[in-house]
Amino acid sequence: MNDLSAHRERFLAYVGRFRDVPDAAPLRLKVDHTFKVLEHAGVIVDSLRGRADEKVCRAALLGALYHDCGRFPQFQRYRTFMDAKSVNHAILSFRTMRDEGFLHEEEREVRGLAQCAVLLHNRHILPALLSPRARFVTDIVRDSDKLDIFRIMVGYLHSALPERDAVLLHVQDNPEGWSQVVVDDVLAGRVARYSDLRFVNDFRLLLGTWMLELRFAATRRALAESGLMEAVLAGLPDDPRLRPAREKLFALLDACGRSGEEDC
Repeated sequence: MNDLSAHRERFLAYVGRFRDVPDAAPLRLKVDHTFKVLEHAGVIVDSLRGRADEKVCRAALLGALYHDCGRFPQFQRYRTFMDAKSVNHAILSFRTMRDEGFLHEEEREVRGLAQCAVLLHNRHILPALLSPRARFVTDIVRDSDKLDIFRIMVGYLHSALPERDAVLLHVQDNPEGWSQVVVDDVLAGRVARYSDLRFVNDFRLLLGTWMLELRFAATRRALAESGLMEAVLAGLPDDPRLRPAREKLFALLDACGRSGEEDC
């Protein structure tokens, strides 16, 4: 049931329509990101065999494949991935899925669960009344998305690639700069907000707070084993005021490495 070959071809045909967008390197990055997220979702789904039915698993994989399909028209129209300066890319992805009929042949429940996950994958806080099945599928997509964003950010935090500014949402590249509001989130055990980011170091701290949201043991272990979070945090300045936040994030990473089989 989880053969997605037709959907892969559909997605590639869709993104092919954006090949002539000027300065399209960030869009090529999004294609690579999509398939990495799909790969991570597959690992989580495999870890859930016997605990999740086929409809939930298929919906999660479809949500992973199409979660960023709105990024392509977003960048084409606005030349940025900053939702605050353009549109909410998750809402645009949901509308794109619907208008393009990407899931037209899927069962109604599978279609609804996948669309819900796409719509909510970037929400700071998920709705409290979300059904357990919808929450489960959404969590798989969100975990998978975050795991690959860690990989992407390590490359762009330590390089001067042409699309770096777009990927890092145009924050200030000041090696010593950081924002107290983001540090306060770390110390309080809260997930930081994109709207509070001013410096590249704020991005490092925000990524660290994402460890608080990883729902699946498979994701937490993969992050701990990858060395990506260490690379993210390595660039923080040696400022005594940052040390408590750094220590808290490394403690979270250590907890990820000690994750058993229990999901959140």
